[in-house]
Amino acid sequence: MLRLVNYVGATLLMQLATAATVTAQLASTVPKFTIASSPITLEGDVRPQQYLGVLGRSAAWLGRETGEAELWVHPLKLASDFRLAFRIPDYVDVIHARDVARTLEVRPELTTVTYSHATFTVRQHILAPLNEPGLLILLEVDTFRPLEVVVSFKTALQYAWPGAFGGQYAFWDENAKAFVLSESLRQRNAFIGSPWASTASTHPAHALPDAPNTFIIPVDTLRARHEFIPIVVAAGIAPRDSVSAVYDRLVDNAELFYREKLDHVTRLLQSTTAIDSPNDLLDLAFDWSKINLDESLTCNPDLGCGLVAGWGPSGTSTRPGFGWFFGGDAAINSFAMDATGLWPEVAQGLRFLAAYQRSDGKIPHEISQAAGHLPWFDGTFPYTYYHLDTTPFWIVAVWRYWKASGDQDLLRELWPAVRRAYSWCLTRDTDGDGLIENGPENLGAIEIGELGVGIHQDIYVAAVWVEALGALAELAASQSDEALSQEADRLRQRASRSINEDYWREREGHHAFGILTSGGTNNNLTVWPAAAAAFSLLTPARAESTLTKLAADSITADWGARILSTGSPLYDPMHYNNGAVWPFVTGFVTWGQYNYRRPWAGFPLLDALTQMTFDWARGRHPELLSGRYYRPLDTAVPQQFFATSMLLSSVMYGVLGWHPDGPGRHVRLAPQLPPGWDRIAVTNLRVGRSRLDASFEQAVGSFTAELSTQGPPVSVELVVPIPSGARDFAMSVEPAEEQGHGSLRGGPHDQRYTISLQASATPVRVEANWSGGLSVEPPAVRLAPGQESHGLRVLDFRSTDTGWRIHLEGDAAQHYTVRLYGEPVRVSSGPATSDFADNVNVLDVGLPSGQGRVVAMVNLARARPQ
Repeated sequence: MLRLVNYVGATLLMQLATAATVTAQLASTVPKFTIASSPITLEGDVRPQQYLGVLGRSAAWLGRETGEAELWVHPLKLASDFRLAFRIPDYVDVIHARDVARTLEVRPELTTVTYSHATFTVRQHILAPLNEPGLLILLEVDTFRPLEVVVSFKTALQYAWPGAFGGQYAFWDENAKAFVLSESLRQRNAFIGSPWASTASTHPAHALPDAPNTFIIPVDTLRARHEFIPIVVAAGIAPRDSVSAVYDRLVDNAELFYREKLDHVTRLLQSTTAIDSPNDLLDLAFDWSKINLDESLTCNPDLGCGLVAGWGPSGTSTRPGFGWFFGGDAAINSFAMDATGLWPEVAQGLRFLAAYQRSDGKIPHEISQAAGHLPWFDGTFPYTYYHLDTTPFWIVAVWRYWKASGDQDLLRELWPAVRRAYSWCLTRDTDGDGLIENGPENLGAIEIGELGVGIHQDIYVAAVWVEALGALAELAASQSDEALSQEADRLRQRASRSINEDYWREREGHHAFGILTSGGTNNNLTVWPAAAAAFSLLTPARAESTLTKLAADSITADWGARILSTGSPLYDPMHYNNGAVWPFVTGFVTWGQYNYRRPWAGFPLLDALTQMTFDWARGRHPELLSGRYYRPLDTAVPQQFFATSMLLSSVMYGVLGWHPDGPGRHVRLAPQLPPGWDRIAVTNLRVGRSRLDASFEQAVGSFTAELSTQGPPVSVELVVPIPSGARDFAMSVEPAEEQGHGSLRGGPHDQRYTISLQASATPVRVEANWSGGLSVEPPAVRLAPGQESHGLRVLDFRSTDTGWRIHLEGDAAQHYTVRLYGEPVRVSSGPATSDFADNVNVLDVGLPSGQGRVVAMVNLARARPQ
């Protein structure tokens, strides 16, 4: 219970303290400036314990929505438990900021936490400058009573995991109005303070205190009307006067650093791919995913700039989530960045990994932020080159970047490293089947758990390697190395046969997880064949069978794909590798389902990734979630970039079917929009030196596309989706002279017309019409934190001689609604009834009784004679 004190006396003391510091404060001011509204601001009530990250290239604020945080300037963890409190004359005890934190505004350039009390409102604006080794906290204070801000933190001043040094201490520098954090050699220094500070706690010399470091800011209410109160963090592995200069620079140029960050974000949003669909939440998640991936570019003064894997508070340790450089994560994320135009970041990430390639060609799996102060690359630590998949993934990443950008200069620069990477991979095939093999210090899909016991090869690594061989064949040809190109192509053919034959389990009806050292197979149904499906490596009939099993709830929960089937005796919903839901592999499943023309099994997963963007850390995706409940695991990194990148990859390579060829000035677009959408517009599709804008409109019986470019013209292969069972197809192109050859092709789930076009500054318009046909849209699942998985799955949908057949899975004895767009149908067999209105058949499906999940087949016939 807060206790009232003598108001007059306390007020007088606070006013005297304020007057004593005015002269010093006037030397450093931060005039208030307008904080611009952002079109993608995420606003809401503060949620205690939810992660809040504010990131620059060189510094990070890793905390909670209530305002507490860790402070990082790479490679140093400076402080933990940074927090504010407030003191007013009415109360003896301080008012903890976390107790009055009310609202949060998350913008890409600056985040604001608002603290609301009956006597004051304080807005805490948190800025991580784009390139500076420091942070700025700008307090905007409105109060009608005397107010003091109490700032406290616990000194850490330590290298990121697994680095370490000793001799740390902290002291208050009265002239700087800041705590100086240092160590005995004075080579590592930090300043945390405020020019408005009046007094601070004292601590034993040359030792870190157990108590928090605390300083007091008495608020001059007159100045606070026109100025921000700055709290400044600066650090570096540099002399103390150099870090002090950074501290002063941050104070003196606060608005400049804000404008720089704002301009960077504005340019990013305007110059990269953007979508405008009927799903506003997806459009917003798309923009935030680009922001996230841009934030993955991190600069370390010892190592350079590269792409890190993710961020999160380190707690009592010095591991900030996965805030160090992972080769495999960077490669996977680069696919989404290539597709959306984040090319400079990708190019830097590829160069960074090449710089630390081992002499035998292996690409590093992970590089600690402290690697510049450790024997990181000589084998002392086992983690550096720990994974097998990283090296072929890097080859694929170089190829995909080149295919998107047409950047011949970077390819020539990296080509020697690509050749060395390929040569190293060849050493990992000892049995001559064309596939590289797991083993000690060559991990693949599985790092821990029984699923990985006895694995000789796994299908995930096999898929990446087959894709890398195709990439290398094309890259070598571009470098006029025909012998290497032909060698890689021959090897790819052999490896492709192995993945399609050796991993296929006819009795189980799906691809195995792995080949065992004993010669047998690990036949568990896992998510990992989805990687091969995402790269279109599986033969169609067998891909159909595996993807149907991956679409079932045993793998696909309402919120994403589990690593391992719930039917396996090894399944554990809390296990990292044996049952948790990973957004990263969810993306591979989504991508694979779209590749094999199964959008009704892919889009629900994309919708889950969309909702996930906002349900936990705002604008972020967690590393992994429980396989049983819609909730991240307590051990999950809250901002994991390969989780985020899969939302973009699912849209670009799945929904839009985007395949750029920058060197060839050619693109392929194969859109598969949800049948309930009437349109989507896509701008800034980058390919080579051109930018393509595309808009698609659809209705029952028609599809229209309009394409135009900025920059040189490009040839376009447009794949027009036509519903299953449609007939009387017609096509027109304006201007007519832009039309090339076209062909109509049928498949098990739909039909498609492929036409060649030339896109230029003059828009080209394609219109397709047909009669009849049917498209299925599964019911949407509105996710609620903590829920179990109960949604309906569409396992298969195809036309038959008499109409259509839809294969469904859901909870026993439950009713679901399925919408079918197109011509009217009647139910010829199966547990469903149908109503038709406005070109939509609404199926009411009543699943049979039973235990847990059940399946049902519904056969549909045309309601009118053809």
